[in-house]
Amino acid sequence: MRKSSATGNKGLNLTTRAAIVVTMTFAGFHTQISHSQTTSNAAKPLDRVTSPIQFDVVSVKMHSPDTQRSRMQLLPDGIQLSNLPLQDLIVQSFDLVLGDQIVGLPSWANSPRFDIEAKVSSADIAAFHKLTLDQVRSMGRAILIDRFKLVAHEEKRVLPFYALAVAKDGSKLKTSTLIDQDTDARTGVIGMRHASTESGGTNQLTAKGVTMDRLASTLSQQGLGRVVLDNTNLTGPYDFQLTWASQTDAADANSTDVSGPSIFTAVSEQLGLKLEPRKGPVPALVIDHIEAPSLN
Repeated sequence: MRKSSATGNKGLNLTTRAAIVVTMTFAGFHTQISHSQTTSNAAKPLDRVTSPIQFDVVSVKMHSPDTQRSRMQLLPDGIQLSNLPLQDLIVQSFDLVLGDQIVGLPSWANSPRFDIEAKVSSADIAAFHKLTLDQVRSMGRAILIDRFKLVAHEEKRVLPFYALAVAKDGSKLKTSTLIDQDTDARTGVIGMRHASTESGGTNQLTAKGVTMDRLASTLSQQGLGRVVLDNTNLTGPYDFQLTWASQTDAADANSTDVSGPSIFTAVSEQLGLKLEPRKGPVPALVIDHIEAPSLN
């Protein structure tokens, strides 16, 4: 990957990390990423989607505190990330869903926020348009390796998680109506809304052209306290809507709210799916080395 000239950042000013909510994600570049050896105490390397092309030019800058908006945008020739903490970039780039799946990340990596713009060469634009979302995600690892000097390996650690599975009476999901010509067909769209009422709050998730893997990732970010892994064997993509009440303890499957069903009940009644509490191997990324980036 070619990159523009950079300057050092030994005096990197660290700021307090705030929550970031985004609807588009990235993942995977495998070169220079070492994998755990297969022993009794280490998991086999996880299979990763990769892209046939990589970014040609990458710009990494510190985000200005004057602008609080966070955004991830897919461009005709690349990606544009604004106000992004490094931990979030790692989560997305390695197809993780929670920061808890990252082991050994230094404390400074949770504080600064970056603006990143990456573009493919003009010769690769046509190929870029044909990539799946997972392949676009896979291009993010090169940024971490090249600009943050990331060296890491993958393991599976036994942790509590929720398995997203098909309910007893079967799925209620409808095949997506998006066609290949739709601008959102490549990535799918997830919209989130929150409404406050006298009896509490209501969350609404609207999805078009979304896979179950992406739904599981989105559910993992709703305060359930553990990762949600797709175990539906449904290929999708699907269009659906999910509405549930805000909970004071969202991880409690028995909690109720008069403003609407819990997220567990909503997933069952509205989608024909279920969230089953389990304990087992969960993907984790162990950081062996990472540096504050060169900026340009």
